Amino acid sequence: MNLQLMRLRKAAGYANRDDFADALGVNRATFKAWETGRTRLKLEDACDIADLLHCTLDELAGRDFQPAAYSDPRQQSLNHCYSLLDERSKDDLAGIASTFTADASRLAVKSGQDTGDEAETVRRAV
Repeated sequence: MNLQLMRLRKAAGYANRDDFADALGVNRATFKAWETGRTRLKLEDACDIADLLHCTLDELAGRDFQPAAYSDPRQQSLNHCYSLLDERSKDDLAGIASTFTADASRLAVKSGQDTGDEAETVRRAV
């Protein structure tokens, strides 16, 4: 199994192992052994790590699994990118998306592209 601990840890904003081990509440040597592959993770520990990293167990295990929840591959890509962000970045992105959606709705209404239902849905969402 190709654990993605280091890549996901760094993507989540934990530059070093010690900070992540402390945040996880485990011994630093234990976490190092997991990250280097000297020791296998128990399922419970893997779940705790995935929760802290805001990723799936498949991502943590290095499995290339994409749930088919969205048929649009762009949506799947956006969801994956979002899952790799830390909480502050998620908040920032949500704000940008809200602004973008509101601006797109205003432009559609202004240019007469408003079909009624879609623009109203966007206005209510923002």
